[in-house]
Amino acid sequence: MSTKTYLLRPLFRDFITKSEKGQREKYPGKKLTKGTIRQYEFVDQLLEEYENLDGAPIRLLVYKGTSTRILGQEKRYWQRFLRQFLDFLYSRKKHHDSYVAAVLKTIRACINYIIQDKHLPVVSFHKSFKVKAPSIEPVILSPQQLQFLIHDRPFSERLSPRLARTKDLFVFGCTVGLRYSDLMALERKHLIPTDQGYSLNIRTQKTGTPVQIPLPPYLIDIIKRYKSPRNRYLLPRLSSTNVNLQVKELCIEAGWDHPLPKLRHRRGRVVEQRTADGGTQTFAGQVTAHTMRRTAITTLLIMGVPELAVRRISGHAPGSKEFYKYVVIAQDYVNQHLTHAFSKLSNPN
Repeated sequence: MSTKTYLLRPLFRDFITKSEKGQREKYPGKKLTKGTIRQYEFVDQLLEEYENLDGAPIRLLVYKGTSTRILGQEKRYWQRFLRQFLDFLYSRKKHHDSYVAAVLKTIRACINYIIQDKHLPVVSFHKSFKVKAPSIEPVILSPQQLQFLIHDRPFSERLSPRLARTKDLFVFGCTVGLRYSDLMALERKHLIPTDQGYSLNIRTQKTGTPVQIPLPPYLIDIIKRYKSPRNRYLLPRLSSTNVNLQVKELCIEAGWDHPLPKLRHRRGRVVEQRTADGGTQTFAGQVTAHTMRRTAITTLLIMGVPELAVRRISGHAPGSKEFYKYVVIAQDYVNQHLTHAFSKLSNPN
């Protein structure tokens, strides 16, 4: 039985292009988000750098036969690739388990595309391209911290106009739980009057899920502050890079710059990710645009909103591992308060 080889990276570029245009058979007509495409491009850059170091391009073998010799050679080839690629990601690039797992997931998706969409019967052992990635506990605001940002007037009044705008955007995101890309896409047409006030009606960009979110009065006040006949958007428009910088400043102004070790896993071992000068990271330093969505989901769960209702807002699928992470965090928070209450009941004084 004859064999034929293909280089992985040209096929990987085709995988990116088809994903960007919505031409993959598994997702017909569905264009993947810009964020997902950027992740694919980062993986392509890693593969290019690895090939340059290794001195040989990564290749795929098309073979329909059952020769144990050829299959054995391929198995050893991919075992060697995985071993050396992991060394490259961990030792040279200093990545952590969660990121390495995401890189390998993308490579698996690409090879599945090659087999299913390109109909190339390549001999691959890509299903073994996995590493264990323990879940990372996200940094979130407590309900008390969120209430402070919403209601503390003296704090709001001493903020600069720039940080006041950031606070409004941050409070909005920490309440509705939308992804940052969806927040920035909110327009006047998404604000719908109801018998109870107003709600947001939007279809999320990443999953296409229709979401309806009733808005509390303090969010309506924020919308009114930035209402302009020349502006169709509901909120101030800031890049995620600027928001990431400014929410850190906001948290420092609020006094939330206490030390908070940033723990990650590398090859299954816990490592502390320190600052550039070798110090322990702070709570403020770890707050980002993603904190808004995480805070909103966790706060709703802590406040007793049923999981089904929270998922309808967040867009998570039933059984989502990511959503379950928030359920665990919320339950831990409730348990701490229950333990504190029970200790008071147990103390006769």
